[in-house]
Amino acid sequence: MSRECTGGSSVAVIGRTMINETDAELHMKKYKYYDRADLFPENIRTMEIKEWQEFARKNPYLAKFFNKKLPGYFLLALETWNSEASFDICNPLTENIFSDVISSWRNIIINGDEKSEVAKSLLESVGQALSSFPGKDK
Repeated sequence: MSRECTGGSSVAVIGRTMINETDAELHMKKYKYYDRADLFPENIRTMEIKEWQEFARKNPYLAKFFNKKLPGYFLLALETWNSEASFDICNPLTENIFSDVISSWRNIIINGDEKSEVAKSLLESVGQALSSFPGKDK
């Protein structure tokens, strides 16, 4: 799937075209704690079912994160996000789930929760994911 990006070149828009689903777990393993479902935030704002299909199409890894609750999918959503594409095509940073997850992990740290070191590592992985792209070595 390609769309016209703001710069005029045809670019892949979403993660599912960049990482084969069967390889997703392999890609997630480069992130520490990628499989910690216990770090899925308790309070995630949800959407109407009619909005869910559009959300899942634009942000397939965020949708998988919501369904499977594994932080690795959240990180893949950021890693595979094509920031060159038009802002309104797909931008995981504008989704409620993004801010809810970041706030939740940050609050774990601020509150001195027993999982604070894990949350700190996951937030560091957010930076790693944003500075990476599929196929790039760690």
